[in-house]
Amino acid sequence: MREKARIRSANVSDAEAVTRLLIELDCGVKLPDVEARLARLVDRPSDRVLVADVGGEVVGLLSMHLAPLLHRDSFARITALIVSEANRGRGYGEALLREAETWALANGCSQIELNSGDHHRPAHGFYERMGYREDDRRFVKEEFG
Repeated sequence: MREKARIRSANVSDAEAVTRLLIELDCGVKLPDVEARLARLVDRPSDRVLVADVGGEVVGLLSMHLAPLLHRDSFARITALIVSEANRGRGYGEALLREAETWALANGCSQIELNSGDHHRPAHGFYERMGYREDDRRFVKEEFG
């Protein structure tokens, strides 16, 4: 029988577990950077970092951010969603996503978007099952200024 996850806001003391999850997501992060970013994000009303906590162990993570827009209602962008490989298929990702959707709706968002790289194909099926659809094309410029 699988244990139910408690979905809660992350805090800086979760930085080590969050770092492990982000590394599993191929983000190439380091603990000091994650600690600093969590410290900035956890108290901002426009940002939310959630964790799935199972018996005191962080097994999943979701980060999202509100984006106010001029031309339409605000939207929320999910920038990271990961459940540890050992805990996938147990409903923790769905629980994180549902909590994120509730928060976005409560904050006046009319849309939620996320990016998922081509190398994360198994996640694409999950997003589609959760009601998300592939849309548009994204352009990125990393070196500027």
